[in-house]
Amino acid sequence: MEAFVDGLKVLSSGSLIVDSEQKISFKIGSMTFVFDFQKDDSRVKNVIQNHQDNTMYTHLINFNSSVGTGMRKPNQMATLSTGEKLYFSFAVYSLGDSPKIFHYTWLTGPGQQEGGNNE
Repeated sequence: MEAFVDGLKVLSSGSLIVDSEQKISFKIGSMTFVFDFQKDDSRVKNVIQNHQDNTMYTHLINFNSSVGTGMRKPNQMATLSTGEKLYFSFAVYSLGDSPKIFHYTWLTGPGQQEGGNNE
């Protein structure tokens, strides 16, 4: 069986229950993608990404809503060795500092989606 979302092929999808202090890592080919949760006094939701060698770090700031926070559309993360684009979408549910539920989907496709927006 294969699954598609708006023409993009689903590579992997799942849910993780993590503590706010835990980092989440995915290894796809030679790339590693690391996600962590941070909070500050602004209460403004923000995503900060930076690269170091073959690792992309994504810092999810103030993602602590019980009604969920995530991406409206898949966000392009990389280009695979096959030439296909790699996309990622997610939603986070949390009650304050309690464990978070991190739903994620990795997708691949020809590169025609636009980047995601925070919700």
